[in-house]
Amino acid sequence: MKNSNHFFNFFIEMMADIPENHLSNFEDLLNILLSMFSDRIKDNNVKFENERLYYLNLLSQKILVHGFSIKSLTNGITLESSINNFSTNMFEPFSIYSIERTLIENYLVQNYLSNSSENEDTLDCRFAIWMRYGINKRNILPESDEEKRVVELDNKAIENFENQIKSKECYKNLSQKKKESFFKTINKEWKILFFEDKFKPISWSELINEAGIKDGINDKIYNFLSWHAHSQSISILQFKEMWDTNSEQEAIIQSIKKVNMFIAFLIADIILSNNDFENTYYSLSEEHKNMVNYYNFSFRSDLYLIKS
Repeated sequence: MKNSNHFFNFFIEMMADIPENHLSNFEDLLNILLSMFSDRIKDNNVKFENERLYYLNLLSQKILVHGFSIKSLTNGITLESSINNFSTNMFEPFSIYSIERTLIENYLVQNYLSNSSENEDTLDCRFAIWMRYGINKRNILPESDEEKRVVELDNKAIENFENQIKSKECYKNLSQKKKESFFKTINKEWKILFFEDKFKPISWSELINEAGIKDGINDKIYNFLSWHAHSQSISILQFKEMWDTNSEQEAIIQSIKKVNMFIAFLIADIILSNNDFENTYYSLSEEHKNMVNYYNFSFRSDLYLIKS
């Protein structure tokens, strides 16, 4: 690895676990991700080779927006009422948790549709399954002429994606018995892995494994975020505990540490799946390259390092 001394210096710095460093890295990673898109727009390089890459671009932009929403919450919120002239500032990690979960889910979809360990045929098949599932779930009961037009377009799109799926080797390789159950399965689940002549629906936690995230790191991420995003009793108990212990700022830092990982994962995945983003990455400072590589090497593996 080039400039390995700089990389290991950064590694040692991160081991110090200083809150200000995590917040600074968060801002830098958001800036890197934003620059990757703004540079393409500036260079008028906004065309994509296929529909899958186009939608991956939109997914990545959605993640970017979630990241900046989290950034706006890290400085706290103001509760105020004009009725009794009341105003108070507070740190509020629970909304960050909810947005963080959305960001992570969007990243896992992005990785599932662009995973560099899979061939193009499989990735295109995954994309067609994902698109078909989403359109199918829209399930509009048409009343107006406009709604009827939308339903007609949706039905055509579903038929088109089904034909795409049937043309892919991963589908053709399925046994006849598996083919018969396949479309019933993907009516209920889009997260599918193929194994020679078989397929298997998988969970969100298994998608974390698919993204190459190391064992031990992925175990608690999704459940932790789900507790806060939903109205389970444990989320209310944790809400109470936060006030009792004044731990809200520490909770925000813990969230930012997780978000930093996933934004760095996204940056690496974008570059590995679409060479058009490489120029922006290569123009980064060595410090910023080391930052992206640190998160990918530490929490995934050297397979996700971006070579300069």
